[in-house]
Amino acid sequence: MTRKNYKKYFAVEVVRQVEETVEIMVEAPDQTSAHDAALQHLKAHGSEYQWLNPKCDLVVWRERQIDTPAIVDVSV
Repeated sequence: MTRKNYKKYFAVEVVRQVEETVEIMVEAPDQTSAHDAALQHLKAHGSEYQWLNPKCDLVVWRERQIDTPAIVDVSV
């Protein structure tokens, strides 16, 4: 007797994260103060900088099993 493999269906939610970097030169008494000052500075003047190294990461946020959908984007 041949047993058929029945496939299951999953909805996979993917988040696209875009990361860019900028380097801020800060004069401060310690690392914590420099960190805080850089963030405050970027909140006020972030649009004035040329952001570098654009990178796009796709991250699977979550997946869940679902009933048979009308359309299947990918079959494995």
